[in-house]
Amino acid sequence: MPFKGRASVFFFKKKKKSEPARVRPAAPGTTQKRSAFRMPVEFDVYYTLEGRRGRRSAKANDLSAGGLRLSVDEDFFKESVLLLEFKLPDEFLAAMVVEKEVYEQSPFGLRPETVKVQPPAFSPMKMHAKVLANFFNIEHRKFAHGMSFIDIDTHTEEELQRFIHLWQLNYLRTRRGDLD
Repeated sequence: MPFKGRASVFFFKKKKKSEPARVRPAAPGTTQKRSAFRMPVEFDVYYTLEGRRGRRSAKANDLSAGGLRLSVDEDFFKESVLLLEFKLPDEFLAAMVVEKEVYEQSPFGLRPETVKVQPPAFSPMKMHAKVLANFFNIEHRKFAHGMSFIDIDTHTEEELQRFIHLWQLNYLRTRRGDLD
């Protein structure tokens, strides 16, 4: 059937090649807001708002060595300071074994030996945190507050990092089936 009228035919026209996506470096002077990896984990927290009497309960639903997200029934102003008390979940440690290097005295001096041990449980923690951001979680009908730990001692920070490391290790092993 013959072609009537004007029609555009692009059978032989070359398409323009799309440019590859480029990763743009961060602009000079910009800083990351988070200084540590956040781990999705849920556990109970007790808190006391500075300047108010009474301890209340909440849930933490993610954690880093620098802070956590707290899910509560009440809203706080930014910069509010809370005293947090919690114990990190450690039930998963019962099925976990990690390698540890120990040194044994021999006639030839100290010799390293690798042994498999169960990691020790976590002690209860008590620290202050400041509200950095807040929003209302419609799904859970709770206020969520991004908190930053303040005046945290080195031992507590190391314990938080140890927890995050072991939690990740446990997740990877159970996902692959290493512990089954």
